[in-house]
Amino acid sequence: MALRLAASPLALSRSTPSLRLASAMRSSSALNARVYFHASRSTASTAGQTSDDVTAAYQAVPYKTITPNQVHGSYHWDFERLLTISMIPLFAASAIHGAHPITDGLLGVVVPIHCHMGFDAMVTDYLHPGNTGKWGNKAVVWTLRGVTVLALVGCYQFNTTDIGLTELVKRSWTA
Repeated sequence: MALRLAASPLALSRSTPSLRLASAMRSSSALNARVYFHASRSTASTAGQTSDDVTAAYQAVPYKTITPNQVHGSYHWDFERLLTISMIPLFAASAIHGAHPITDGLLGVVVPIHCHMGFDAMVTDYLHPGNTGKWGNKAVVWTLRGVTVLALVGCYQFNTTDIGLTELVKRSWTA
């Protein structure tokens, strides 16, 4: 189990090289990074080291912090909510008025994109590169994008050449 301590004055006062590195990184305005100090408890206990010896074994590892982006933050959240709320009148119009090409077309776009955003949130939360590795995450993300494009094409084909989504649900419900 690794200890992860932020660069505090107490931790920095025990280690001169760490102090130099942290102060150099803090004074640099070009590098937007944080410094974390890692030390293994098992290493200290097996080697018979004291707590003062362990602080000398700390290694500084810089982590870049992500700069805030309005498009990926609140605008993205607003778009998700707008998309979700827009499905309520679409489903209501389909239920009340029956099949219509405009309603079927909008449902064929809104529902797959809504599903894509939900699965994308799941991939971001649970299948991030820390769990699946860099290439595993890329494979999952691109598979999701491919499946979403196939769903959009399938909905378009089904709405234009067959009975449409609303009629499909109606027939499935009465079958």
